[in-house]
Amino acid sequence: MTPAPVSEFGRGWTTVLAAGSGVGLGVAGLFTYNAGLFVHDLGPAIGLDRSVFGGAFFGSTLALAVAMPLVGRAVDRFGPRVTAAFGAISLALGFLALGTVVRSPAAYVVTMVLTGLLASASSPVPYSRAVSGAFSRSRGLALGLTQVGIGIAAAIVPPVVSIMIGDHGWRAGFWTLAALAAVGLLPALTLPVRDLEPAIDDGGAAFRAARRSTLFIIQFIAFVSMALAFAGVLAHFVPMLREAGLTAQQAGGLAGLIGVSVIVTRVIVGWLADRIQPALLGAACCALCAAGCLALASGGAGVAAVGAIALGTAMGAEADLVGILTARYFGIAAYSRAYALQYAGFMIAAGLSPVWVGAIADRTGGYTAALLACAALLVIPILLFLLLPGLERAAKRGRGAQA
Repeated sequence: MTPAPVSEFGRGWTTVLAAGSGVGLGVAGLFTYNAGLFVHDLGPAIGLDRSVFGGAFFGSTLALAVAMPLVGRAVDRFGPRVTAAFGAISLALGFLALGTVVRSPAAYVVTMVLTGLLASASSPVPYSRAVSGAFSRSRGLALGLTQVGIGIAAAIVPPVVSIMIGDHGWRAGFWTLAALAAVGLLPALTLPVRDLEPAIDDGGAAFRAARRSTLFIIQFIAFVSMALAFAGVLAHFVPMLREAGLTAQQAGGLAGLIGVSVIVTRVIVGWLADRIQPALLGAACCALCAAGCLALASGGAGVAAVGAIALGTAMGAEADLVGILTARYFGIAAYSRAYALQYAGFMIAAGLSPVWVGAIADRTGGYTAALLACAALLVIPILLFLLLPGLERAAKRGRGAQA
């Protein structure tokens, strides 16, 4: 009999706490949101210009994405605990190297790429796998609460690191991040070893079957096209508002609404996904994001708060739904590799999205055309999410395939 939600959280709340802390202190919570804090100081210190910084950041993101399938395989072979612990140590050593041995732009680029490659094991993949294995009926809410850890880290850590850089220099900023990443070893080591319902070790057969299915292909393209459509607007949100005449403080305050929206959405979407078809939530959040982009295109800074909430909703929903749909459509046995592959696609698309948004803005002299293009592109994931079958039909299809 399926455990009641209360008994699941009574037994698994420590797993959610460990996973939420781990993702916040991992590469997703510490690396992405803090890299830009060092650009101003690294310029005069080692001769790093903005273009090299951008190339290094994209290189690290690409390395992270390329490593994702290997992370999924490692989780299946060694378990979430060992994989996440290796990632935490690698991330701490990467930050330590950035603050200690980097003396030139070339050294910075190489260290960033290597950190992205090795610290990929501290990504949400092992943590979400541990949570998915510990929860069944309340899996959506548990995964949503896990992802909140990234939002909390994004809100708290950058101000702390900024203070350290201002008071003690940029190297101290990297050392602070190294210490935080090292603390992430503690939640990694408290992840459970066994699942609520142990998955059968099939040597990757479940993943290979999932990867070849039309269902997986539709879901993969839905999440990739969603990230490609809207992630670039997130990166250009503050410049867009500055061009509209807002001050840096006003634009920053409105951008903060995105973070709040991400955190709230992750909990709400997780809770709703345990009660209604998660794919419909994906379509609805894409539609809301498209409406927000249209509002920004027509209303500008006057509706910036609406746009910020809409963009945060899309970001929060996508992070939740990748894990939720993967676990429910393809099962725990295929989860690690299937999730890792989709996470890699999402990251690459999210890295490329600011490029096309910026290119259109440069060509047209403003962001209106880019916002309209974003809204139009979001029609693709909306339709794809609507094509995904209900969970009951997907389960029957899976049982028929196994017969």
